[in-house]
Amino acid sequence: AMVATSDAATVYGGSKIVGIDQAQRTITFKTKEGQTWTLPVADPKVLDHQIAKGDDVTIELDLNDRITKVVKMSDVPPAAPAQQDER
Repeated sequence: AMVATSDAATVYGGSKIVGIDQAQRTITFKTKEGQTWTLPVADPKVLDHQIAKGDDVTIELDLNDRITKVVKMSDVPPAAPAQQDER
């Protein structure tokens, strides 16, 4: 199976947001391995997304360890087989 890659240098799937600092423009998150990171966002617009403390997310970083993308797991459709609508 081919895995689509983005320009992200590092992707932390299965992470949880621990805190968001709008003033410092940082997001603190805990990886599924249990490490906690506080990193700046590459673009303040990242903070405009509806993310909150406690959200399960996938976080993408650029080569400078800045957060380029935060995807809430609830926004990702589950990888389920397409259901046929038999009406």
